[in-house]
Amino acid sequence: MSRLRLVPGDTGRGIMDGGWWPRSHDAAAELTALVIALTDRLGMATRLTIDFDDWKHVPLRITALGQAIRVAWLPHLEHMVAVACGRAEPILLLVIPPETSRPSAEEALARAAALGGDVLPGEILASCDVSTARP
Repeated sequence: MSRLRLVPGDTGRGIMDGGWWPRSHDAAAELTALVIALTDRLGMATRLTIDFDDWKHVPLRITALGQAIRVAWLPHLEHMVAVACGRAEPILLLVIPPETSRPSAEEALARAAALGGDVLPGEILASCDVSTARP
């Protein structure tokens, strides 16, 4: 099962552009893996903005595929990560907590990647029985 699911195509998005289910709360390792996974479809990331409270030991920069990428944080992203890839708008991904059960994570990934969704991240997580308690 893929731990990353994006909205098909480039238009018609709702609030989010997909969902991501990292394996741990290790920001450096997980964000590096995310950048590598997104590179083929979106190009190299230039900046990541994360919800600081979702992670442990947040670095100021990560290195992926030989490129240094700045990491910023905002507490109001509420379980999301914004990935700037040289596009006009960054993509926004729901971050599903790593400790989430596989069935709940799969359901949250599917909902986050549904076209035209106007559902907020916390609502998706709650509807899939995913705890939003912080690590």
